[in-house]
Amino acid sequence: MSVLSHENLLRKPVVQGIRENIGRASMGNIDKTGCFYHVITKSFDGGTIFRQDTGEYRHTMLCRQCSEHGITILFSVTMLNHTHDVLLVPDWDTLAEAYRVTNQAVTRTIRRRNQRHFSKEVRILRRYPTYVVIRDIGTLFYEGKYLYDNAACMKADGKYVPHTCYWMFERNYFPSPYDEKIYPRLFGLSPKEILDMYSTRTAEEVMQYALRLSRTWSPEATRAVFYRNT
Repeated sequence: MSVLSHENLLRKPVVQGIRENIGRASMGNIDKTGCFYHVITKSFDGGTIFRQDTGEYRHTMLCRQCSEHGITILFSVTMLNHTHDVLLVPDWDTLAEAYRVTNQAVTRTIRRRNQRHFSKEVRILRRYPTYVVIRDIGTLFYEGKYLYDNAACMKADGKYVPHTCYWMFERNYFPSPYDEKIYPRLFGLSPKEILDMYSTRTAEEVMQYALRLSRTWSPEATRAVFYRNT
């Protein structure tokens, strides 16, 4: 793979990275220098909050906010009591604002649709999502497999998954803020090829592929695509 053009692919300034850190807003340790983030939102007490209607509503709201804020979604899964999203962002403050609005709307909707179970005194979502910065192409690719398996294992156990983005990969249908062109630019694979790998290969096999993919990127290309100035 040739070195990707940061200007053509992401239209972001080239930056130098500083650190990696799991992001808990309540702990004040979010790394805000990233371009790609894995964002996890959980129910307050681990209980079920998402069904088909609320799961689809949540994804619609997230897509609306991301489109308005210039954020690209690569992967997204809504489980019964938590969500996973992998995104390309213009900056961390914009990302945080998109989730603030999304989670407020989701909380209001869940409460309104089940007022008996979710009274005003009952907290629905944890106050802050977790923001995990992604620093290399191999990790980014493997995150997609992790999310795929997260949903697939639930379905294999006969449990319902309110939303998963991977039907888009099979149909090659990517509405905003998804972008089907970003996958071959990053990974050298079409969306259908990515889905085939995620669905037919083990986590270990995908990890080995991800490690090989990482070795095709120079440190300069990695810094250009995965780091930004604050």
